[in-house]
Amino acid sequence: MDMKLKRCIDLLLLCFLMAWPLVDTLNGYLYYQSVSLPSISAPYKTLGFVALLVVLMIYHVKQFLYLLLCAALMALCLFYQVMNYGHAIESVTWAVRGLLTLALLFYLVGEAKQSEGFWGLQKLAGLMLFYFIVMSVNVSLGVLGVGESQYAGGIGGKGFIIAGNEMSYLMLASASIVLFRLAETRGAGSLALVFGLFLLFFLMKATKVAMLGICMVFVFALIHNGYFKVRRIPTVYLITLVGGAAVIAFGYQFIQAAGLLDRMLFLYKLHGGFWGALLSGRLSFLGEAVELVVVPFGFWDVLFGVGVDHLLAVRGSLVEIDLIDVFISFGVMGGLLFYLPWLLGGVWATQLLKRQPRYGMSFWLLIITVIGVSLAAGHVVNSGIASSATALLIGYLYQLKTRLPTFKEEA
Repeated sequence: MDMKLKRCIDLLLLCFLMAWPLVDTLNGYLYYQSVSLPSISAPYKTLGFVALLVVLMIYHVKQFLYLLLCAALMALCLFYQVMNYGHAIESVTWAVRGLLTLALLFYLVGEAKQSEGFWGLQKLAGLMLFYFIVMSVNVSLGVLGVGESQYAGGIGGKGFIIAGNEMSYLMLASASIVLFRLAETRGAGSLALVFGLFLLFFLMKATKVAMLGICMVFVFALIHNGYFKVRRIPTVYLITLVGGAAVIAFGYQFIQAAGLLDRMLFLYKLHGGFWGALLSGRLSFLGEAVELVVVPFGFWDVLFGVGVDHLLAVRGSLVEIDLIDVFISFGVMGGLLFYLPWLLGGVWATQLLKRQPRYGMSFWLLIITVIGVSLAAGHVVNSGIASSATALLIGYLYQLKTRLPTFKEEA
């Protein structure tokens, strides 16, 4: 293996990943300015996917064969949809997103087995920090009125990112790895300081997923850090009491001032109750999708799906519950492929649990939380702007599992 060529390829891949959120920001800017140009984001990521295929074929043949098998199964779903429902343009877009996530994850898995690989834990965490910074700048621009707000009425901000919910997940995934890395290398004080800074941007984002998610991730990071020891239970209890009182005292004022309270009350009345408000009406969307699309399913539809295009044609929009959207669009087979990174993450977290319980437990809790996000808010497993973040998150877990014995703090 030519090490100079390999390092050059890794540097190019790093540049490609660093430009990822910048391309999505530029794409959104052109969209909001009504510039008559096609999307630059999708072609950019498609070219990256093709390049990753070539690199995998040269340097990691085993992982390339795994990806080839996944691509063949995905192509089978698309073939069925075209033959039975006429077209699969949106389905192809989703398929490329899913396969790009797998391609990047398989590459990181192959690289983790190298004794002196380019893609270490610090580099992956640094890349995730860069993602978070770019998204935070967008949130700030949206709040300041330069970019777009998250909701009507100037509530929250998303800047020049088109997909606001996908942006929330991207921020949550990137912040998670940054906090976990800090938990491995720094004390609880540093962790709390960074969490406080992150929380500010999540509050400015003003989505339920963002605000609740980052608080849960902070607790997971403390578990990752090993902070919750028996002698610290009184401290944890006191912090919980004080923190709960602060949330009640100041959180209500923030929610009211930001307009979120009015939005929640509107959703409560519109969708008939607490769960309707919490899920923004997705339960009614689910009922419509089941009646219009799922009930007529045949056996092959269950296996291969009816396609994103057919779902949009019949219902007019997605259900925005990932498990339902993926099942309807790609069936059981496609669903397994879209959720494969998280299934692998569960396996690797279990293996890590046996070797270092606090690391394994924190990642298990994170995976469960992300799956919960995908069920409650959607736009996780089929995300366009955050597909690389999913690969980096699960790739970080695999790196941690593989390189755990070399950790200085574990010696």
